[in-house]
Amino acid sequence: MLSGPSRFSTALFGLVLVLVLLGLGFRIARMLVDGGSRMAMWPTEDGYFMLTMGRNVGLGRGLSVAGGEIPTNGTQPLTTFVWAAGYALVGPAREAGVFFALVLQVIASAIAAFALFALGKRVFRGREDATGRAALAAGVWFASPVAMPHTMNCLETGFYGMMVVFVSLALLAGEGTRALWSWKRTVLFGGLLGVAFWVRNDSAFLIAASCLAYLWPAIANPEERRARLARVFAFGATSVAVASPWLVYNYVGFGSVMPVSGRAEALTGHLNIAGVPVVIAEYLMGFLPIPHAISDHPAVQAGAALLVVGVAVTLVLKRSSMRPTERTLLLVGAVYVGLMAFFYGVYFGAPWFLARYFLPTSPLLALVFASAVFVGVQWLSERAPLVGRVGRVGLSVAMLGVIVFLSVRQYRQGHTHPHFHVVQWVEDHVPEETWVGAVQTGTLGFFHDRTINLDGKVNLAAFEALVAGREGAYVVEDTEIEYLVDWIGMRDWMDKPAIAENFEILVQDEA
Repeated sequence: MLSGPSRFSTALFGLVLVLVLLGLGFRIARMLVDGGSRMAMWPTEDGYFMLTMGRNVGLGRGLSVAGGEIPTNGTQPLTTFVWAAGYALVGPAREAGVFFALVLQVIASAIAAFALFALGKRVFRGREDATGRAALAAGVWFASPVAMPHTMNCLETGFYGMMVVFVSLALLAGEGTRALWSWKRTVLFGGLLGVAFWVRNDSAFLIAASCLAYLWPAIANPEERRARLARVFAFGATSVAVASPWLVYNYVGFGSVMPVSGRAEALTGHLNIAGVPVVIAEYLMGFLPIPHAISDHPAVQAGAALLVVGVAVTLVLKRSSMRPTERTLLLVGAVYVGLMAFFYGVYFGAPWFLARYFLPTSPLLALVFASAVFVGVQWLSERAPLVGRVGRVGLSVAMLGVIVFLSVRQYRQGHTHPHFHVVQWVEDHVPEETWVGAVQTGTLGFFHDRTINLDGKVNLAAFEALVAGREGAYVVEDTEIEYLVDWIGMRDWMDKPAIAENFEILVQDEA
């Protein structure tokens, strides 16, 4: 159960220990099962994209898809190279490489949780309940059924969340942003930001937030502001220098510093502004997801927006009573989450990816969750001690009950993958040497080398055909594709004249 607010009690230690064991147990449960079940639960469609590219690099085929025949930059590079290291060790065995990736993601999640605990203690230092807040934030984040799937999806998401915690720790080290940093520390911090960019390129928002947080203490002092501005420019220059090999590779090989995946996503993006508060609210509530079935309902979106705005206003109003470390992290989090909300809400991306995009903000939001719990427990205990004790027990039981229920349900559903029936059909009906095409080729392309991506996420030629409005002609004239195999939406491609003239429907399974 949750302890009293002023100490890290045996009860709170027990709660956090159970949370850690749950987070570890549910991550590794499917990994202990042989066969397809292990391959089905955690890797997503896009995760299989990244595993395909990593496998090709590990086998000496370069950064590519389609068995090494189509060069690509449609990925976030650092994690791809980590998966490549796995395949360099295990060889072409697909399942062994996936197992390697899953193990590393468990390790990364554990490191991120421990680092979040350290960050919480640093942020809340000086408070009697600093250790308790930090431990609760780390435990809930590690066990959260909201966050857990995105730390195990075989994408960069979990590593990026870890990097956000590392950057925040580095920013608050020593005297934090109050002192003028040495040039050595400045350059090292810029290098860390550059590594974060290699993990995912929207860490540009994290870099901007960190620079502003460092500059802010001297905003009204012209002389100190100039000295800090010089260091901010050094942050940026160092991070760009670290990131430059990837940027140059993108521009020289593919005509843009943005990977083709990002360009394709932006081309078909949606206005997601109503969905952003729902995702942020989920991470603010720590362990309690908002069911997908109701997440699009206007009342739910309005309620989520009220929660997010209410928390933001409360934090701003309480700013004067915060410790310097708390104010610094509040500024970093507000700018970072705000820029992410604007970018993914207004400009970029499919709405069903929002939870994944915002996972890196979740460690910071977990600290807000833990603080709210401790403040609420303290307020209730001071006014009604008996009610406070009952409330602590009730919240602890409810938290563990929800986590166990949702995690067990996810485990029971984890033996199937939404794209494996497409993979199975190709394995049963299409020779290995025959080319197939699809819009969704992450999973299919991992298991069938001769697969050509048609939504442009990892295939520059398909992206250019999409921009030119000649997708059908691209399939017929520029490729050797003999089968188009995907979910039922692929049926719409028969409306394209070039496809209708050269293909016939073999299977149309609505189910």
